[in-house]
Amino acid sequence: MTRFVFIAFILVLFTECLYPNDNSGSATDRILMKIDGESVSFSEFEALYSDIRKNSDCSMEEYFHYFLRYKLKIFDAEKRGLDKSSEYINERERLRKCLDAESVISGGKIRVLTYKVGQNEELSYGFKIMRDVYNKLVSGTNWDDVCSCIKDSRFSCRMEHDMNALLAEEYMELNKIEGTGFSEPFVSPVGIHIILKSDKENRSAELSERVDDALLVSLWEEYHSEYLNSYSEFDLQDFFKANRKKYLWELPHFKGGVVHCKSKKAARKIKKKLKNVPLNCWNEKLCELKEKDIIYDALVETGLFQIGENIYVDKLVFKCGDYEPKENYPYTFVIGKCLDYMPDSYIDVYDVLIQDYIQKREELYFENLEREFRVEKYIDVLKTVNSGGSN
Repeated sequence: MTRFVFIAFILVLFTECLYPNDNSGSATDRILMKIDGESVSFSEFEALYSDIRKNSDCSMEEYFHYFLRYKLKIFDAEKRGLDKSSEYINERERLRKCLDAESVISGGKIRVLTYKVGQNEELSYGFKIMRDVYNKLVSGTNWDDVCSCIKDSRFSCRMEHDMNALLAEEYMELNKIEGTGFSEPFVSPVGIHIILKSDKENRSAELSERVDDALLVSLWEEYHSEYLNSYSEFDLQDFFKANRKKYLWELPHFKGGVVHCKSKKAARKIKKKLKNVPLNCWNEKLCELKEKDIIYDALVETGLFQIGENIYVDKLVFKCGDYEPKENYPYTFVIGKCLDYMPDSYIDVYDVLIQDYIQKREELYFENLEREFRVEKYIDVLKTVNSGGSN
């Protein structure tokens, strides 16, 4: 990821985070892991995960893996002094100014949940609905989930930035909340309400910390991407030999070329000339030969063919299907060998091999970081949260 793209992502994150999904009233925070003796809370993990799950089906257990790597990058960056670099300090100040500007525009963080009740209507049903809402908030369900799960047209959720727009009853209940939290259901002439309040200063500090962490991770990735993504042909060859069975194919393959030429006589001559020529040089070789003798006029397709991918290979190699000869090139033949289900060389699985090699290299690198920073994982906390139904 380039610096420009990364910074753009961070600025978008600022705007979203200025209106967070608070879990006010949730259970006492728990320790999710320790890195170098420093505790990492579940709430920090949850804050990032709540942003991720808006656009992904990633489970908490799956995200734990990425979150751990994210934290390890931060610790490693600090150990290497990246947080003292002028690049980091200057960029952090610039991003914080952007955050402060967005904070001024966004104003306060007051949320009002309302169930409308007419002047002459009974309040009992409305209280039942709002008591259920209150219980959901107490259990840790966030603002967005509460608002989306109630389909009654009388129920509404609003974000209020102007204190003067609050009803007198709403304002009174708001003043009873110390710090962050939410009220119990209360009545006004409009209906039954619950009001939620988040601490702007605390949230701003939390956002600043997230900005600092994200910027450190960006710098870490810049410094390490070349190393983690580097490889030599020898590295790939050696990795393929060690993991050869992993690359077995489900369907047979043919490695070689399909040649369309004028006649059987031309085919014999072409076969003889191409016998010791590398596959990727066949077209060039035939063009060279054709300039001297028109009998070498031919069309060539080379590569690795899976059964079902090329009608000529299917018929001539795998003995299935049929084909119509090409116009002006009535004679078709193949040169190469059938590999069945096992690649002949690391080149045959080159692209996927590179991905696997880099992934393994990253795994080993982060395993070493886990040992270096004495990581302790308490992943059972996630199971407790899931079984408790708070997410």
